[in-house]
Amino acid sequence: MKQSRMKLLALGTALMLSIGMAHPTIGLAFSKSEGNDPIEIKVKVTQNGFLDQRGKPYGPKNPLKIPEGKLARITFVFSENMTSLAYGDTHQVAIMSKEKQWTKESEKIWMFNQTASVTFRTGKEGEKYRGYCIVDCLGMDHLNNLVIQVV
Repeated sequence: MKQSRMKLLALGTALMLSIGMAHPTIGLAFSKSEGNDPIEIKVKVTQNGFLDQRGKPYGPKNPLKIPEGKLARITFVFSENMTSLAYGDTHQVAIMSKEKQWTKESEKIWMFNQTASVTFRTGKEGEKYRGYCIVDCLGMDHLNNLVIQVV
């Protein structure tokens, strides 16, 4: 009797984990319970601006949304096209909070160092942060409008 109950419990646990991995909202509930693990977000950086994973530009009309009160790690990924003049360019991103008066900077990214991250704890719902490139580059006109909104 005890063995069949243990098998049933193991099967149920395996089923819940499988469902959690297959269904994003249930999987999110599992990851939220860990508390100190940062939320991982990747942002592509090109001379045309900051882009989501599908290539849609972030900006005031399409802010990057992150949950309140969480540790967030935003990884900036150098995504210049090999045929672009900006392929040899260097970017360095700063994230600024006007409300809390802090700025955090990533390391420089370019073709030989293609990722750099900024980690911070998000504030309350409605709070906004701004991301922008702090190095003179070909995309300066487009790399000044990353809006990060706490939801």
